[in-house]
Amino acid sequence: MRGRTAEVRRAGGTADSANRTSGFDTDSVIVRRVTLVDEIRSRAAALRAPAVARWFRVVGPAWVVMLADVDAPSVITAGKGGTESGYALLLPCFAIVPILFLVQEMTARLALATGKGHVELVRSRYGPRWAAVSVLGMAVINFVAYVAEFAGIALGAGIVGIPAPVAIVGALAIHASMVLSRSYTWFERLALVLSLALFSFVVLAVAGRPDLAHMASGLSPLPSDVPHDYFALVVAIVGASVMPWMLFYQQSASVDKQLSREDLHGSRVETLLGAVASQALMAAVVIAAAAAMKSAAPVSASATNLAELPEGMARLAAGGAGWLIAIGLIGSGLLALVVVSLSAAWGIGELMGWPHSLNLKPSQARRFYGVYLVEVIPAAAVVLVSADFVRLCVGSMVFNVVVLALPLSFLVLLTSDRELLGDLANSRPRAALLWVVTLVLLASGVFGMIQYLT
Repeated sequence: MRGRTAEVRRAGGTADSANRTSGFDTDSVIVRRVTLVDEIRSRAAALRAPAVARWFRVVGPAWVVMLADVDAPSVITAGKGGTESGYALLLPCFAIVPILFLVQEMTARLALATGKGHVELVRSRYGPRWAAVSVLGMAVINFVAYVAEFAGIALGAGIVGIPAPVAIVGALAIHASMVLSRSYTWFERLALVLSLALFSFVVLAVAGRPDLAHMASGLSPLPSDVPHDYFALVVAIVGASVMPWMLFYQQSASVDKQLSREDLHGSRVETLLGAVASQALMAAVVIAAAAAMKSAAPVSASATNLAELPEGMARLAAGGAGWLIAIGLIGSGLLALVVVSLSAAWGIGELMGWPHSLNLKPSQARRFYGVYLVEVIPAAAVVLVSADFVRLCVGSMVFNVVVLALPLSFLVLLTSDRELLGDLANSRPRAALLWVVTLVLLASGVFGMIQYLT
């Protein structure tokens, strides 16, 4: 036995010597294999790391509000723009991304640093009178938004033959049911699922078969062959992209979701991705309508259910893409209707000091839920007697830019307050940039409104 062991040892020694002689190190190979396995394991662990998991936990407020931004009147506005201006509105669509991010990032910063909503902060820093002015402005803005959302839903329903009264009653029922889950988390999941309906516009753009060369020409900063009201359409696109109620919603939703300063990076990433997705969807509608004007046949006069759509969208609907447009319009209108209503209910709750959280039962926050459920009914009645949905939608978008100035001014003031935000407050150059953006938006809104009305 000893002889056998010695022989094995001698053989092993001989093999080891041979390996060393040939430059082949078995131990190093084993070490490399172990190192590679460890590296794979460490990277897999990183994917499950708390930081990544926390980022996914953050997702919700910014994405929902950015997708709700592509609401029914925004879609109608983009469709009208693509119909009348072709691809010339593509550059304005994408140029708005940084402005949209700058504005909404301020709401996230305030929410995560203070744990308070927009109206609550205005009240604590500037007094109840200014908070009441802010809420009153929001009420006017939101009423216009409700009217526009119901108008868009009625248009979408009409494409597939659903009467406007039936569509509006159905929208009211869904609007009510979405917040009765007694949990912010469940509401947010429903909203995220509903937001998927908006991606039908991407399919619609592909179905329109756009010409890539013509699309590229639309990215020119000096477009030619545009209608006389082109600037009003650009302002309407801005109003369709940066809406006043978005400021209230993202801040209050982030508070209700109980996010903190540690979530700020994830919230900023989500806000940027949401801004890009939002404007890409708007661009998809412009592309679809513009392409249809060049390639699709005119709509028959007998297609009365398409008469109120912008011509480019109507041509697509008549060509078989009606269901895509209907899904997108109804889904976008419903999502925005819920988001706008919540922004108002949170704002009024913050002003009055009422309990105002989706994590409370209706019996624990009756007035909060009451505001949410009742405030949309007058707007639904207005739409039922309205005769021109498209003009109503475009006009509301231009109006949005004008009234955005008040809440945006409060937002810049609050985020520049070092006593409130400390190291998260705006630097002087950033604050100056934000004031310039605010003034430019206000000036363009006033000019666009004048052009629109004349």
